[in-house]
Amino acid sequence: MIRKFNYTGRKKIKRADVRIDLGRDEDGKRFFNAVLQLGDMSLPPGAHVYLEAYHRSGYQRYDFGSVGDRRTPTDRKLSSFSDSALPLFRVKVVDNTTAHGRILASVDKIRAESIENTPADSQSLLFVEYDDLGSKIWQLDLDGDWPLLKLNQRVDEIGLVASSDNRFLSLVYPEVLRQILKRIVIEDEHTDPECDDDWPSLWLKLACSLPGISIPPQVSKPQQIVWIEQAVESFCTNFNMLEKFVRSMQEIK
Repeated sequence: MIRKFNYTGRKKIKRADVRIDLGRDEDGKRFFNAVLQLGDMSLPPGAHVYLEAYHRSGYQRYDFGSVGDRRTPTDRKLSSFSDSALPLFRVKVVDNTTAHGRILASVDKIRAESIENTPADSQSLLFVEYDDLGSKIWQLDLDGDWPLLKLNQRVDEIGLVASSDNRFLSLVYPEVLRQILKRIVIEDEHTDPECDDDWPSLWLKLACSLPGISIPPQVSKPQQIVWIEQAVESFCTNFNMLEKFVRSMQEIK
């Protein structure tokens, strides 16, 4: 049974104080290693430390002992997830002396820094996952905890195509950016890139870092749509999307 926690008055753990690495054991089962730094937060020594992994409906919780007596659990297998899934992680420090457990400190949506000894791009804002998409080559999923680009696993070498084929890059990624910015700005009405370190703010920071792009307008949807198109245009110009596409077409003639 999963306990309910009270979030009142919690502190925020720095993302830099949590490191997650993913590996596989001798049986090919995926597991994680974690390094947690909580020493400078003045937390009660008796408070319990939990690490939780989650992806879609999959969820697992691991007990890391207390603040004053940290113990890494022996079983760190990610058995609730498929082999292709890359779960996110959260850390909670909980006062279990109250009726429902009061969260004293937490951090959410931590991504692994390495996957099976290969460094992961910690600055990447887009997860990639392989799935059976029927006749579709790709699909953007924005209903989970992080933007997810799904690629059709029935296409040979689709991962290589998505990462290095200039035709795919120039045709797909501008549309990915457009859809994400529409979700953030138009649907969710989120326009502050400095609001927090969750993915909508991080994507807005990316857009605002493009040449000629300032923060999106707050109220006018027509102006917001114009801003989104300007951001997509700046993205295409900045990364030479047209030139890449034309060059790749010339190479196949």
